[in-house]
Amino acid sequence: MGLLSSKTLIQAHALCLFILAVYLTRSPEVITDSDVVFMLGETLQIDAAPSLSRPQSPFALCGILLVADALVDLILVTKVPRINEIIAMAEIARSAAPTSIAGAMRTNPFLARLASLYTEIWTLLSASRFCLFFAVSFFIYQSKPSDWGVDGRHTVDGYGQEPASGLDQLKNRVIFTYGFMEMMFWLWIYLTLREERHEIAVRFAEQDQQVS
Repeated sequence: MGLLSSKTLIQAHALCLFILAVYLTRSPEVITDSDVVFMLGETLQIDAAPSLSRPQSPFALCGILLVADALVDLILVTKVPRINEIIAMAEIARSAAPTSIAGAMRTNPFLARLASLYTEIWTLLSASRFCLFFAVSFFIYQSKPSDWGVDGRHTVDGYGQEPASGLDQLKNRVIFTYGFMEMMFWLWIYLTLREERHEIAVRFAEQDQQVS
């Protein structure tokens, strides 16, 4: 198993989302003008984030969504039974009765299902979120403003500015950097979960051999 478990990584990710939400709500320029956002944008030639006034800025709403996301993750990672806890329960049951863990699992399918609940939920979440942020990052990287009909030829209220559409606001360095970081993190979580599942399966097999 790696230095950090999947539970530790998910909790650290939730903490980072809380911190990011605070900055987006109070001082969004700390995020938009950061070195990471600038370097990724310059390297991949991503458009800079549009200059939005504070009353029109969507950063406060983004901060609320990030807090909600962090709370959901913390609730899931805390309340869903973890496989290590199930193993401890199985070991106590085995010491009380001379039956194998594998036999106990076969006679109690609910326990077997409960044992894999944590891994199944977070494997599904990590894989789906990786695909989502990969799609967003790839869309921002490969598309051009002209693909969305933004050609800069129209005016609004005589100021020579075209109203930014939702997709136009999406294509900027801040969103791309966030999507790229999330994509890498959830890939890390997915690989960590696979390692933990493999180690748990090996441990079950070794305990079954010892008892039988």
